[in-house]
Amino acid sequence: MFFPEYTGSNAYYQGYTDCYGKYPYPANPDKLTTPERAAIDENQQKCNQDFQKEQQAFEQAKLSYEGRKYVFISLFNLAILLLALFLPKMQDSVTMGLFMGSIAATFGGTIRYFDTRSKIGFAILVITFFAVLYFINRKKENFLDWKSGKK
Repeated sequence: MFFPEYTGSNAYYQGYTDCYGKYPYPANPDKLTTPERAAIDENQQKCNQDFQKEQQAFEQAKLSYEGRKYVFISLFNLAILLLALFLPKMQDSVTMGLFMGSIAATFGGTIRYFDTRSKIGFAILVITFFAVLYFINRKKENFLDWKSGKK
């Protein structure tokens, strides 16, 4: 697998802490004094804040990782698209297969963009879009009849 981090059981933050179980109220909370009740509430609140900080750090690291993954996938798709565009010796069916595969993978990568909001990835996506337009314009004579091989 190319990008094994943050997949499977590691895709979500697993460090959940039950702060209310860790700092519980006694069976008869009416017998607590105000300072005892305030101490339990403060411990629970601090525990929840610590949990939220850890979860945010995990989510930020995951988002950064997903951004790098998106940039790599976008660059790879752009390279395949340029390969299909500028290698004249390939058959039309191979060229169209590379083109369609690159487009499908770029579409999948675009879904990643909505999660990561990577500026570099967006620039690569725009370049890929213009490369697709150039590809279609350059191959317009045989774009629709590539399967039959008519020229």
